[in-house]
Formats: sequence, structure tokens, C-alpha cells
Amino acid sequence: KGAQEFFVAGRSLRWWFVGTSMVATTFASDTPLAITGWVANYGIAGNWFWWSGVLGSVAMTVFFARKWRSSGVITDAELVELRYGGRAATVLRTVKAMSSAVILNSITLGWVLAGMAKISEPFISWQLILGVPAFELVSSYFPDTLIFYSLDNTLTILTLIFITLTYSSIGGIRAVIFTDLFQFIIAMAMSVILSVMVVNQLGGLEAMWHQLAVPYPEPSIGSDASKSQFLSHAQVKSFVPTLGESTVGALGMPFSAFVLTLGVLWWTNGAVDGSGFTTQRLYSARDDKEAELGALWYTIAHFVIRSWPWIIVAVAALVIYPRELVSETAEQFNNCSTDTSHCTVEMTACLNDRQACAISEYALLYRTTERISYQDENGKQRQREVHVFVEDRERAYPALLRDVLPIGLKGLALASLMAAFMSTVSTLINWGASYFVNDVYLRFIEPSASPGRQLSMSRLATVIVTVLGLYVATWVDSIGSMWELFLGMMAGLGLPHLLRWFWWRANAWTEIVGMLVGFSLALGNYIYGQTVGFGESSISIFPTQMASHPIHVISWISLVSCVAALTATFLTAPVNKAQLYKFFERVQPIGFWGAVGEVKNDGNRLKQMGISWVLGVIAVYSGLFGIGHLLREERVIGLILLAFGVACFKSMLTRLSAADQPRNGLSGEPLRVDHSEIGA
Repeated sequence: KGAQEFFVAGRSLRWWFVGTSMVATTFASDTPLAITGWVANYGIAGNWFWWSGVLGSVAMTVFFARKWRSSGVITDAELVELRYGGRAATVLRTVKAMSSAVILNSITLGWVLAGMAKISEPFISWQLILGVPAFELVSSYFPDTLIFYSLDNTLTILTLIFITLTYSSIGGIRAVIFTDLFQFIIAMAMSVILSVMVVNQLGGLEAMWHQLAVPYPEPSIGSDASKSQFLSHAQVKSFVPTLGESTVGALGMPFSAFVLTLGVLWWTNGAVDGSGFTTQRLYSARDDKEAELGALWYTIAHFVIRSWPWIIVAVAALVIYPRELVSETAEQFNNCSTDTSHCTVEMTACLNDRQACAISEYALLYRTTERISYQDENGKQRQREVHVFVEDRERAYPALLRDVLPIGLKGLALASLMAAFMSTVSTLINWGASYFVNDVYLRFIEPSASPGRQLSMSRLATVIVTVLGLYVATWVDSIGSMWELFLGMMAGLGLPHLLRWFWWRANAWTEIVGMLVGFSLALGNYIYGQTVGFGESSISIFPTQMASHPIHVISWISLVSCVAALTATFLTAPVNKAQLYKFFERVQPIGFWGAVGEVKNDGNRLKQMGISWVLGVIAVYSGLFGIGHLLREERVIGLILLAFGVACFKSMLTRLSAADQPRNGLSGEPLRVDHSEIGA
């Protein structure tokens, strides 16, 4: 039926489909792995890296969900021409479409594919499935550039990709959203089951928190905590970093980074208004109200319901696989790789067959290569590559699936993560394809293409996007580092995206300059680190005094981009008034619209929506930490927070309902602008 049906399901979906699909999409197989790594490196407080998104997610619900649906666009790139008009807007639309479809989408697909590779590694042996002769034949012809860690992982990924690509290309976004519903139920249920079983293995929640103190004791009085090798148990279980508390080497989260997540990170992120695959779901809603309710359900499910099963598993992993023991195991395998006399029978078995390894800590090791200098027999300095084993805490999650769950549940858990993987991949390839078709093909190549032609191009685009993502995935080692790269690249778009909805003076150059500066700094920082390196005490191109944590780096990129975007805004001409009227009539934004909206805008409505946003943020954080305190066996404060959150939520709904009433009295007709007001 054409691009409208393939990418936005004919704009016919109910709120619970919309919201659940959004949650399922962000529930990728890589997400529990990344959170497992963050809890080990930064403690539970490390989750503020994404918990800060509560402010933006509630803002999307209150301020933007209805606007996206009423805009009538298919992609967020299309919106820029509606908002700005002119040649600069056309260039911006094209650049945003290509960068989203090719760069951002490929990076996201890359870390999702890499996450699935880490999960499948302990479970699936294609040598057993195909037989030794067939496996060796495939191995001899398969290109090395397309291998994710191992051929076993690669064949698993390609099989899942083929299945996902088949139903995504045939059914479009409607098929993606329907499968999302079932995949989310399976994946969420298994996350809860795994968290319950690992806690039971440790003797219950109270026993788990007590056992955490054994391998991670508090520093002795008078000792320097910053020289400790690992976080203490108090640092691990804390919800927020302590004011003035130093980090532990490269571990821990500085209090300044926590402040920046709430003060800078959320509003400078390009997804603050929902831009990206999130808004694709909002376009698909039946009407404005369904879009708003879908965004609200997504916010609650994403942060309040889904966080804690993953976090509890991450904490349990620190007890079951103590970091000191894993580090010792890595050292033993390093000695074994350089001198076979140090290899035990068990170690040799692990090196020959990872699935048959009896050393549980080996599952948390990642084998890479390093170049070392040495002197030959003539005294000359030479270099050689050696295999090095390093700890990868992200692998603790699939290790627990293997070691804790019984056979039946183990298979179901693996299937649930495969379902989560397929849900995310199907969304990303459909979303990426929507840019190619809507913003490039239909905009410039064949605007009058028939519905059948549009459908064919949409299916071809899904294949192109998938191949790009597969290639990028072969370069991904750390999922967390790719998240940081992605957030850095999005950091220049947050303020421009907010301004386009609230302020008449924002123009296409606001977004162009913000995007270019953010992309350049983030990519430059990543490439420099991967090629040249930052040095022993640095983590970025910024001085150590400015950036000792990834959140510092992203915040500096954000602030530099914001200054550049505002400067460009005032140095360039404003948007044509006729174009502003067109946007205002279609979307009916709130905020500061000068002569365009001075009569039509309702200041009290903006105030009510602002209060609704504050109440919504408080409600979500109260629910999130209420559950967290209950899990820490702090029942009184947990119940108080939950009750307070429910009260704030009810008040938010009341105010939001009043603010959403039709703006032209009781008729419910959309606001009409008197175009005779348009000046020369």
C-alpha cells in the first residue's frame, strides 16, 4: 500500500501497541549486557547514564507526542522542511536522513549485533549443528572481515538477521510492532525469572547484599580509596554518588558526572523530543491522544518496570564472579598463552572449546591482541603480537544464563534474548529504510512513484541498511563505548530540537551547525582514541581536569555544540514568516512565537504542561527508586516513595488532560490562522 503503510502502519495503532513497541525496541539483547558492565565499573549509580533520560522521556510525552502525530510526517527529517522551508532546510533534511540511516543507525545496529554475539557465544556450536566437514568448509570460504568474534557467533547472527529481515521486509512496521508485543512479553518475563533465580542461589536479597561486602570491602581508615582496585560494596549499591567522593581508578562515577546527567545531558541529547525511531511509533498512532498515552506507557515501562531485573542480576554477578578472581584467571590464561608449561588441562580445554570450558570465570574473558616490544638474540628491539585476555564484565550476563538456569529455562532465556534482539533489529532496519525512501527516493528521485514502486524500494532499503549494520558490527568490541559514541554524536542536536518547537527564531542553520559540531567532536574523539590513544591518564581529547568520566566528555561536546548552534542562529536570517504560519497551523506549538502566535498561544496552557512535566518526572523517579529501596530491603522508604509517585502521577494526568483540551473552544476544530496577517 505504499510508504505510509510500510513505515507508519496507516496511522492506525492504539496506545498500548505504540508504547509496548517502543519499550520492546529499546529492550535489545545488548542492553542487559551494557548495564551489567556499568554496575561493575560505576556501581548502580552508573545507570544515571540512562536514568537521566526520564526528564527527556516525560518531556516527549507532555510537550511533543501530540505534535509529532499532528505533523503528519513519516520521518523526523521530513519535519525540518515543514518547520524551516527553503534550500537550507532541504539540505538539512537530506543530511539528517543520510546520517541517521547510515551513520547513527549503523552504529546502533553494530552494538546490538555485537551484544547478541556475546550472548550466543557460550551456547551455540555450529560445528555440532553442521558437522565438522561442513563447518570447516564454511570456515575456509567465509570472509574474515564479516566475522563477529568467531564464526559460531557470525552464523547465529546471520540466521537471526535473515529471519528478521524476512518478516520486516514483507510486513513493514505493522509486522514489526505486532512481533514486538510478543517478543517483549517473553524477554521481560525471562529477565524477571533470571533475577529471581540468581538471588535465590545466593540465599535471597538480604544474603546477596551481605555477600557483596566480602569481595568488595570498604577501604580501611586512612587509606586512599582512589588506589583501590575495585569499588567497595557501598559504592556498588548506592543509587547516587556521594558528594566529594573520589573515583576508584577508572571506576566509579564522580559526583560532578551525576550532576551533569541531570543538568546537561538529558536536554542536550538529540532524542529529547523523541526524534529517531521513537517518533516513528508516534506517527503510527491512531490520533494525538493515542500517541500521548503510548509515550506515557513507554516511559513508565522503560524506566520503572524494566530497570531492576537487570540491575539485580548485575549485582549478583559481582558476587558469583568476584572481580579479583576473574582478574587472576585472566593473568593465568595470559601466562598460559605465552608459555604452555603454565597451562593446566582445564585451561587447555577452555582454549580448545569455549562451550566445554569448566572454568566459570573464563566466560568473562575477552581474547584480544597486543603489540609488545622485546629484544632478540642480537639485542635489537622488535615487536610482536601476543594474545591477551582481559576482563569483560558485559559477558557476566550470558555467563549467568549458562551457569544458573536449568536446561529448559536456559533455552527459553536464550530464545528471549534472541527475541529482544530481533525486535530491535527489525525496528532499526525499518526506521533506517524510511529515511532512504521518504527523504531521498520520494523527495528527489521519483516523487510520484506508485504505491507498488514505493513498497519495492522500501524492501530494498531494508536490505541495504542491514548490510551496513552488519559491517559496522565487526568493529565493535565494547557495547558501552559505542553507547558513549552514539550519545556524543547526538549531543549537538538536543538544544536545536527543543528550539524548533518553542521558539520562532530557530532556523535550519541552528540544527545544521549543532549537528556538525557534535558529530565532528564525538567522531574525532572516538577515532583519535582508537588510533593514536589518549595517554595513561586521559579518556578524551579534552584535558583530564575537564573530563575524567564519559559523561564529562559528552557534556563538553554538548555545551560546545549549543554555543555554536546559538551563534549560527543569530548570524543567519530567520525563517520566512509564511513558512512559520504553515508550521504553526499544522502543529499548533506552544512557547515563544512572536507575531506568528502571539494571539493564539495560551500562556496558562504552557504553565499547566510545565507543571505536568515536573509531576511526571517526580512520579517516575519515585516509582523507580521506590522499587529500588524495596529490593535493598528498605521497605518503609520504598513504600513511601511508591505512594508519593502514584499521587504525583494522578495529579499529572489531571493537569495534562486539561491542557490537552481543544484550543478553539468546544468545537474541537484545529486552529486556523488568518493569513491576511502575513506581512511582506
